Amino acid sequence: MSTIDHHAIARRLTADRLGPYLACAGGVLSRAIDLYDWNTEVGGALHEDIGRLEIVFRNTIDAALVAHGGPTEWYRRTELFPGRQGRRALDDIRVARVRARRRSGAETHGKVIAELGLGFWRYLCTPSYLTSLWVPALGAAFPGHPDTGRPRIVRAQVEDRIQRIHFLRNRIAHHEPIHQRRLERDLDGVTELAGWICDDTLAWILSRSRMAGVLQRRP
Repeated sequence: MSTIDHHAIARRLTADRLGPYLACAGGVLSRAIDLYDWNTEVGGALHEDIGRLEIVFRNTIDAALVAHGGPTEWYRRTELFPGRQGRRALDDIRVARVRARRRSGAETHGKVIAELGLGFWRYLCTPSYLTSLWVPALGAAFPGHPDTGRPRIVRAQVEDRIQRIHFLRNRIAHHEPIHQRRLERDLDGVTELAGWICDDTLAWILSRSRMAGVLQRRP
């Protein structure tokens, strides 16, 4: 049976990266590496849940803006994107349209939407879009929210959840420590937002989530 030289692993991970885990493990290297491995596992489980939510979230916003109507595709209507935030969004849309044409040979609505990352959808939830997007369309796009139809309240609470989720997803993607976060609260943010979209979305995410088991295995 092979053994692992924990000191060799520590050198490969570097002192800077392993430091937070050593601090939590009381300086015991083997326990620190166990915690590092668990951090990877719980990050993977959360990333799965966030990934499911991301697709549903963006499609929810897209469907509401399509239903809002207009003479052209909503993402080509510059009046919907005011101010500095709007210029940033239009830049993201321009890049997404180029990528959609490059990858498929023709620009289609679905391809453009798929090229827009979570950061784009997160920023559509900021206060600068209250008048152009949330009052006419998005305030009613989350029927499970207790204040659905009150766009100012819904926007603020959706922004709070998606901002935290976006931050967490980026930490996971960059293999950063998340083991000291209130991970149950992070998961609640995902499931709460899913429930505001629809009960079936919430049930789907909960039925597939590995988080409960992973949290119980924390070293």
